[in-house]
Amino acid sequence: MTQYGQLVETDGRYEFRMDSQGLVVRGDHPEWVMLAASEILAKSARREAESRVSELEALVDFDAATPFDVDSARMAVTHRFATVPQCSVTMGRVDHTWTASGKRAVGQGHTDAAPFPKVS
Repeated sequence: MTQYGQLVETDGRYEFRMDSQGLVVRGDHPEWVMLAASEILAKSARREAESRVSELEALVDFDAATPFDVDSARMAVTHRFATVPQCSVTMGRVDHTWTASGKRAVGQGHTDAAPFPKVS
């Protein structure tokens, strides 16, 4: 198993660290910290994916990539960021399926996200 980040409590405040991204988020409540971290990570991932598409488009001009490579990268961006986010959640012995409320794409704000997992 690979650990990507860690949430800890230090002196009554919460801190999320993701060393691979150089990310440190601090706040008074764990849900605030995780919400901020997820939004920052989503926006960063989207920019990185869109940058890859632009890079491939430029490489097509130099015959270092094919239009198929560009289309494939675009499809990956669409699949990841235009899909309504869903996760499986286990609390104790109960499994839940969490689906983001509304029809927003990842990284476009979390004001309408479900505060608790929806049971399905």
